Amino acid sequence: MGRHFEFNRDETLSKAMSVFWQKGYKATSMKDLVDEMGIQPGSIYNTFGDKHSLFIESIKHYGEVVTSNTIKVLNDGESPVENIRKFFQEMIDRPSDKQCIGCLVVNTVVELAPHDEQAAEVVNTILKNIKKAFYDCLLKAQVLGQISGESNIKALASYFASSTHGLLVTGKSAAGRQQMKDIVGVILSALK
Repeated sequence: MGRHFEFNRDETLSKAMSVFWQKGYKATSMKDLVDEMGIQPGSIYNTFGDKHSLFIESIKHYGEVVTSNTIKVLNDGESPVENIRKFFQEMIDRPSDKQCIGCLVVNTVVELAPHDEQAAEVVNTILKNIKKAFYDCLLKAQVLGQISGESNIKALASYFASSTHGLLVTGKSAAGRQQMKDIVGVILSALK
């Protein structure tokens, strides 16, 4: 009978997610994962499967934890337009260490999605959730009269979602705070 391994699955998955986020899929070795997760390779394989399966679970976990917390601001408070401004302001205010590693979803889109159907499916679901969060916020803004009833909120939601991903890539290139502010100013001008 095999040994019983005890560890907190979500904490361990968060550690794996962090390694993939910092290094990317291909550059992450099993040794990197073992060292960060603090469990033996056998436990990783028994719990999560192979490296690719662990990576897919890590992206899903990122969507459930990081992305969900990030887009939560779009539903806060009374003013949807202010929520959108706050969302982009938080991107400017991100610590530089977070900007330099970018976004695990965007990184995965660039590294794996073109040739990994499973990774593409997971990241596309997360990207759709981000666009939907913007759409819902813009719809509320339209109902409240904060933006024109003639605004194409579907296009605006796509624009804001795409701009978010672009900002994450720009931040990864270690762009200065002023450059990020300037870009956000142009993005937010679409609300006028």
